[in-house]
Amino acid sequence: MRRPLFALVAAAAVLASGIVRAGEVVLYSSNTVDAINAATEEFNKKYPDIKVTAVRGSTGAMMQRIKAEAAAPKADIFWSGGFSLLRLYEPYFLSYQSPEYANLSATYRSSSNLWAGTNAHVMVIMVNKRALKGDPMPSTWSDLANPRWKDRLVIGDPEKTSSSLASLWGIQQTLGNKALEGIAKNATITSTASQVFDGVAKGEFAVGITMEYAAQEYVANGDKDIVVVYPTEGTFIAPEGMALVKGGPNPADAKKFYDFLASKQAQGMLVKKFYRRPIRDDIDTTQVGLPKAGSFKATPVDDVKIAAEQPQFIKTWKEMVAAK
Repeated sequence: MRRPLFALVAAAAVLASGIVRAGEVVLYSSNTVDAINAATEEFNKKYPDIKVTAVRGSTGAMMQRIKAEAAAPKADIFWSGGFSLLRLYEPYFLSYQSPEYANLSATYRSSSNLWAGTNAHVMVIMVNKRALKGDPMPSTWSDLANPRWKDRLVIGDPEKTSSSLASLWGIQQTLGNKALEGIAKNATITSTASQVFDGVAKGEFAVGITMEYAAQEYVANGDKDIVVVYPTEGTFIAPEGMALVKGGPNPADAKKFYDFLASKQAQGMLVKKFYRRPIRDDIDTTQVGLPKAGSFKATPVDDVKIAAEQPQFIKTWKEMVAAK
């Protein structure tokens, strides 16, 4: 019988006891259960004797947990945060020169080897045609500031989800505060990214600001109500990454999992199963329905700038939300 790949109860027991066996990796992740399970299963084909124990939570919550545990780290590796957020927590990461870096552009890794990319998120507008109820489909970010979307637009909390931070910060940089204020007035704010695409898919909301892969999964699975819109003003590309935790209990095995996540094997599997756009150039995305990079207008998010401006941006955003 194949052992369970994902068990929060087991993870909690391991962390509470402080006992970690050889041949184990403790993973903190804001990724989906399915993606974690698939990555673990693929990893175990190569390393069958290494158990991956996963603990899930939002990116912000996992980063805070790593910080709180810094004196006695319980995690070995974190997977799934935006680069801007990873920069803020660099003091808690272990520098590592992965052999897979030969296949990654310097754009997708820390200059100090403290983190590296695993895939690139393209920010999109996810639309449920059934929930439009006759209203025109939005085609731009500025359309979302129209009062018609009041309480029909859903977005993640940018303080807790790095994808929402990238989207909303990009909108502010591109269109200014007026458009951002209109979006804040209309939006329902969720604590996790998954609540956005789930809410739109169920028709609880007509539109949502989310990640390309999340919306594309519904389209690929035959949901004819869902449309993925690449805003004509230009969308934003925010790579997602991983980092080894400094002082983690299983550094050798954690490095193997880190190398695996950066590999063609892992990124090819993740785009095939979950439509995660790879950051490697040796993987074709069109075979799974994702448009080729360069076929739509997009700007990479400046993760250095966004990291520096995050506190003030969050303050401004909260004031806008409170004023609606």
